[in-house]
Amino acid sequence: MLIPFIGYALGHRYIGYVECAGERLTDLLNRTDSVVLHEAFVENYEDETVVNLGNGEVDRSLFFAVETSGGRSEESRRVYTVRHRLQVQIGPYSALGQLHATPGQMPLPFLTSRGPMIPLSDATLGFVARGTLKMRDIGTLIVNRDLLDWVRANDDEAGAFPGVPVVGDRA
Repeated sequence: MLIPFIGYALGHRYIGYVECAGERLTDLLNRTDSVVLHEAFVENYEDETVVNLGNGEVDRSLFFAVETSGGRSEESRRVYTVRHRLQVQIGPYSALGQLHATPGQMPLPFLTSRGPMIPLSDATLGFVARGTLKMRDIGTLIVNRDLLDWVRANDDEAGAFPGVPVVGDRA
């Protein structure tokens, strides 16, 4: 099944579809180093030019974040989670959303046990295009943990991001 895909890269975004047969896009992105886009094009933020890519493979590491409007995973695979507000800076993008963790688990240390692509629900993504701040409300935004510039966290959660500056809640 093809699902919509928008990948946010440096200065542009990739728009198209990906094949997701019975798995979440997050799982697909975490199990492979690249993604095959179908009927894709690239939109440049600076001059709004659009280049048609057709079908092609793109390295996952190019994406600071990925937006999808695909459905949820199979009900049998879902587990009860608690939502935690998370704010991150990933390159030229700022994101705010809900990170899901199992009850009683510190949410940010939990991230190190997952793949590099981390889903945030009910997210807002901010970026600049043609000198104007753009804000997009997104049902599910998948952020690339490997490209984080900073994360807003409390002292207990800071250890989950070695080498990533942590901005305190009162900063």
